[in-house]
Amino acid sequence: MTDTISHADDWGGRISRALSLIGILGFIILALVTISDVMLRWLFSAPIDGFAEVARLAVAILTATFLPAALIERYHISIEFLGKWFGPRLHLVFDVLAALITLGFFTLMSWQFIHYTQELAAAGETTWIIGIIVAPYWWVVTGLVIFCVPMQLLVLLRVILRTP
Repeated sequence: MTDTISHADDWGGRISRALSLIGILGFIILALVTISDVMLRWLFSAPIDGFAEVARLAVAILTATFLPAALIERYHISIEFLGKWFGPRLHLVFDVLAALITLGFFTLMSWQFIHYTQELAAAGETTWIIGIIVAPYWWVVTGLVIFCVPMQLLVLLRVILRTP
């Protein structure tokens, strides 16, 4: 059982790190295009049309690429002193409770993202200036948030089985 969880955890970690790399590269490209847009606007009074709209959609996706890695690598705030103060048994209980709450939060967030994105798709929502249909971009964000649920489930199992 623990070998299966360990194998899934390894794959989840690899996928999450790859998504984070995509996010970092995306933000670098976005920064370079932003600089180009500012320079074009300043030097030639010719900004990149619709760039702000594309950037808003890109930021939503790029930000979501970091969520799975933040979960699986446990890059979040934790209050360790209570667990140390009450001993190892209650420390484990606190860790399991925190992992369960986080799992519940991402499950509810996934459900809400699905609902929100379905509404965007049904309404045919577009950006204001260049009319980009936004639902496909939000489906990517929604997929990334949904991917967080099994990643957090792996974290919960790791905590329960006390594996690093």
